[in-house]
Amino acid sequence: MQGKPPEKEVAKKKPIEPTLHFRTEPIAIGEDETSEPVTVAELVPEGHLLADFPNFAKFAALGYSRVPLEPGDFAYLGEDEFSVLAAVPGYPKIRKIRRKDVAEMITVVSIEPVVLISPDNMKASLVIHPPLQDGHSLQKETLEELLHRQNIVYGLNPDAIAHAKNLIAEGAKEFNRVLIASGQLVGESTDAFLRFDLEIGPIAGIVLPDGSIDFRERRVMVGVSAGEIIATKIPASQGKPGINVFAEETPAREGKDLKVEVINDARYSPQTMQVTATRDGVLSVTNNKVIKVCSHQVINGDIDYEIGNVDSHNSVTINGSIQPGFRITVGGDLKVGGSVMSAKLHCGGNLVVRGGITGKNSVLKVTGDADISFIEQGNLECGGIVVIRRQCYYSRIIAGGDIRCQPSSIIMGGELVAAGSISLGDVGGENSEPATISAGVLVERLDELMALKKAAVEQQDAIVQWLQRYRGSSSSKKVREMEKQLAETKLLLLRVNLIPGTGRYSRVAGPDGAAVAEGDDYRSDGGIAIESIKVDVNGTILAGTMLRIGNRRLKLEKTVSARRFRLNPSGKQIIATPIRQ
Repeated sequence: MQGKPPEKEVAKKKPIEPTLHFRTEPIAIGEDETSEPVTVAELVPEGHLLADFPNFAKFAALGYSRVPLEPGDFAYLGEDEFSVLAAVPGYPKIRKIRRKDVAEMITVVSIEPVVLISPDNMKASLVIHPPLQDGHSLQKETLEELLHRQNIVYGLNPDAIAHAKNLIAEGAKEFNRVLIASGQLVGESTDAFLRFDLEIGPIAGIVLPDGSIDFRERRVMVGVSAGEIIATKIPASQGKPGINVFAEETPAREGKDLKVEVINDARYSPQTMQVTATRDGVLSVTNNKVIKVCSHQVINGDIDYEIGNVDSHNSVTINGSIQPGFRITVGGDLKVGGSVMSAKLHCGGNLVVRGGITGKNSVLKVTGDADISFIEQGNLECGGIVVIRRQCYYSRIIAGGDIRCQPSSIIMGGELVAAGSISLGDVGGENSEPATISAGVLVERLDELMALKKAAVEQQDAIVQWLQRYRGSSSSKKVREMEKQLAETKLLLLRVNLIPGTGRYSRVAGPDGAAVAEGDDYRSDGGIAIESIKVDVNGTILAGTMLRIGNRRLKLEKTVSARRFRLNPSGKQIIATPIRQ
């Protein structure tokens, strides 16, 4: 009786490559016949069988195994799961890849579409490859019928189609791509805004039409007279709908309305859409929608034991400094001519601090914008724009709008979090801790994310400690409960959505609520235009700095200068491009 072969012999199966069902041919590209030939594939129709393992049962009996086969772009697995078919008409491509979990090289078969559609369906290009002598090509197709089968019916360019036909008829031995159809772009909608009818002066940190930033000093304490028109509301407008190359209408986004808020001695008329002052006073405008007219209080000296804490419903100018331990609360704008030293400020308008902000006990909360010279070990939370003119050392800055630093400024350690974009000078120092820079992020959600990360580590450590204490209890009820809790924490960790304007948690998940895969995009609809958020570094940013834009993060591996960081078109990773000085 013949015994079983040794296990080593059984394991040594001979790999068999898939059979390819399309023609390829090496062709010299261009007019230079001496150039190195390039392998060119024939044109295949949609649904064409690209690769499989025919009669495999016969080879399996001889000890063969299939080489791993996967579909790439615009291809799919057949019902037998061992064949690959074309999802669209185009040119087949083969490449070999390696993965950690698979011993053999994997064969990936993909398609380059003959009609390439842009991601927004607004452009269609015809991809023309050199024809094969014995293979199928565009020379054997009627171009109009091909476009009709692909539902390209709108925005066709007759001149471009004629040019494409000439290239096909000539059998050009070059790769060509011809834009043959363009949709009608969606018209731009405008949001409602306030047009100010009096000169309120420059707003520090405003972005100018050429993209530069105006760092002139913020003007506050603008005087107004009773009956004077302050601003007029300009309603939102709706852009024209777009039409893509499939003749599908894409509506323009709805322009956002603006709720005008007036406080104290200001009045808004819905009929005239005008804001007027009801008495003489000073103007405070926060976040471009809240208008206050109030009295102006001036304190010439320091805030110390002689003056005491300040609690005012008006706008206040302090010509001196705020000494440690004191508290300032104002309803309008606040201008500090000196420094803030380990004090607490609550400003219902806009804040200007000409001196420095120092001390771990310095906590500043501002409803509007904040314009500061420097801050060291302090905390500043602002509902609008933050302007940093000189430096920020080991501080936490939170902005409901942008954070804009002068190009000559320095950020050392600490954390900057903005719901909008961030512009920086130099970031990091030779002996400083790395800074954390987050743009397009809600700080409340970021704090929740950090808390969940800490909880996951603590839960994991608790499981390890339990197993070390009670050996052999890995399947106990207690351990199962702890593992379930850890799994729930990790799921929440993956689903927290940091992008302003989105739901708190992503609605995207795997089967049965499983966590999204690492690297998957889990942005919810309705948020800010995260693709427009950027972090500009006008100076040098050191290696080790942690960057975050929306739901993506990047730890810098090397020191770079003059770089713009933003999300790539897929939104799945942060990329850097040079800034033109």
